[in-house]
Amino acid sequence: MYKYIFGDRKPLAQKPKPWQIKLLLEIARSVWQEISTTVEKKFGFCKDAEYLALKDLLNNTIPLVLNIYAVFFRSGDFNAYLESCFRVWTIFLKFRRRNYTKAPLTFLSNIFYWELNNHSILEIIKAELPKFSDSTVEIFHSFLRRSTQKHTEAQQIIKCGRYINQLRLDDNGFKENFANTSTWATYEYSARDILNLTKISACFLLQCFSNIYSRIFHDNAFLEFPLQNISSSSKKKGKGKINTIVSLASMKMPKAELSHLPLGFNTVYKPNPLCYCDSSNCSVLLDTDVKILACGHTYHNFCYVNNGFKCLYCLSFLQNGIDEQVQSLLERLQVL
Repeated sequence: MYKYIFGDRKPLAQKPKPWQIKLLLEIARSVWQEISTTVEKKFGFCKDAEYLALKDLLNNTIPLVLNIYAVFFRSGDFNAYLESCFRVWTIFLKFRRRNYTKAPLTFLSNIFYWELNNHSILEIIKAELPKFSDSTVEIFHSFLRRSTQKHTEAQQIIKCGRYINQLRLDDNGFKENFANTSTWATYEYSARDILNLTKISACFLLQCFSNIYSRIFHDNAFLEFPLQNISSSSKKKGKGKINTIVSLASMKMPKAELSHLPLGFNTVYKPNPLCYCDSSNCSVLLDTDVKILACGHTYHNFCYVNNGFKCLYCLSFLQNGIDEQVQSLLERLQVL
């Protein structure tokens, strides 16, 4: 999307600046709010993996990333923040992000333990949630990294850190780092520019959905999962893990994995694009009153109610994931 908006002459860096990432996410969210109704009406009942992946990205993942800290945490909405922490953990679980699959569970475990024992700290956290932030440490670390190089020696880093810490007591230094007059913090785009960028991005996303629509309804080609597997030894994926490669051509991801798809595609029973209801004990013969869940599985309303308003396949996947990560954490703690 960045290349489509700004052209080939302005490539996105390998490690983009935070404001660039946020700009793209905000634009994508704004565009989806404008076109979502039209797109969903056009596709109707569709379980194609690429369509569901792009829709899940725009409908769930991007709003979650933008809201979890800037909205839920900073506004003190404890319940929304707690739910978001679990939703973020499900993303980490799909991608097998080692420590990231354990830290949120540790936080949630503490919360549930305090709630079970009526600990007073829980009420303090609920009342003063924004104060439990490590943003000061993160900002300090960012300044320190920006002021040092890879080859900087330890003593020089310590000296630089003390100098940066001293700037907190200097009004001029504070303004340079935090006020709008700061040269490095100046935002590059005006509201009018962002509006134009949003319109360009709308063309990009509509083109993506159009390509997916043509493949499904004109070429009658649903996305199939090839039998070709690769073994990854990456630390992020875990040694010996077999990854199924999926080509998401319209999303410019020729070598995507199941982890890039909605949660349901990571379970044992994946969403069947040719089936109206994924329930194993479905007895409804009609193709009406069908609900498409965010995970990609679909159920008749009758079957969904019988399942307790849950997707049992994804519930099992998450339960197994929790057991696995907790056991892994306990084993690592025993080594310490």
